[in-house]
Amino acid sequence: MDLKRLRYFVAVAEEGHFGRAALRLGISQPPLSEHIQTLETQLGVKLLFRTTRAVSLTIEGEALLEHARGLLREADRCREIVHASRHKEGATLTLGLLHAFSYTFLPALLRSWFAQDPLRRVHLVEYTTTEQIGRLLEGSIDIGLVREPIYHASLRTRSLFTEPYAVAVPSEWRLERGEKLSARALDGRSMIGYPSHDLRRSTQSLFRDFFHRCNVRPSDYFEVRTMHASLALVAAGRGFSPVPRSQSALKLDGVQYRTFKETVPELSVGLAWREDKATPTLQDFIAVCERHFAAGLPGR
Repeated sequence: MDLKRLRYFVAVAEEGHFGRAALRLGISQPPLSEHIQTLETQLGVKLLFRTTRAVSLTIEGEALLEHARGLLREADRCREIVHASRHKEGATLTLGLLHAFSYTFLPALLRSWFAQDPLRRVHLVEYTTTEQIGRLLEGSIDIGLVREPIYHASLRTRSLFTEPYAVAVPSEWRLERGEKLSARALDGRSMIGYPSHDLRRSTQSLFRDFFHRCNVRPSDYFEVRTMHASLALVAAGRGFSPVPRSQSALKLDGVQYRTFKETVPELSVGLAWREDKATPTLQDFIAVCERHFAAGLPGR
């Protein structure tokens, strides 16, 4: 039996919806449906009741779900044993993270981690928060540095720090002087944003109420997939983009960063891991992170 199809089935069963399961797995919905149909054909039973809004398990599906979870846990255990045999001289941690973290707070955090034991190894893999949820559940990463909030019954989370938004604007714009900028200076200009795993935390959603309070009406709104794409458009003079304040460490020609005079929305960064995979190495990493960020984001 194909373990990949079992992972797909478990994702659909846990999410109760093909669309949400596809997002969690990082694939499109049509091939996911095909894999589930193939699994049903192989087993000769119907596993799911499908409606336009949701899916539910048949009796056979409920039986398979319990067994599949056990099989996948054992498969993940095989991976752990093999990796441990390759790196007996030190513990290895597979850490998921957003790309932007690698040039902001991650280097200092890793220095704190390695200071505990120079033989430790870290395998860094870059995924969006949505992708990290799927990788955590399937066991391909041990722990993730994510944008919060995360809601999943099988995952534990720990908040590390919050930070306010700043704004990236084209260097060519002539705006009021000073480090802080009034939101009113952005009235009538185009806004560039990016989505979030939580629709309520997208830049458009976060700043809708903020701009309403400040009587600011952007002339247009463009949404791109990543913060880096939004900064490229800012550098090209196409508009402004709200960014987490720590991202101002990324210096780009044509981009200047300003903080707001007003009280702005904040975002939270935290850890997420699978509850049944809290190894001693993982627990050590969580403790190092908590100590490292005890006073908030360093330098802010």
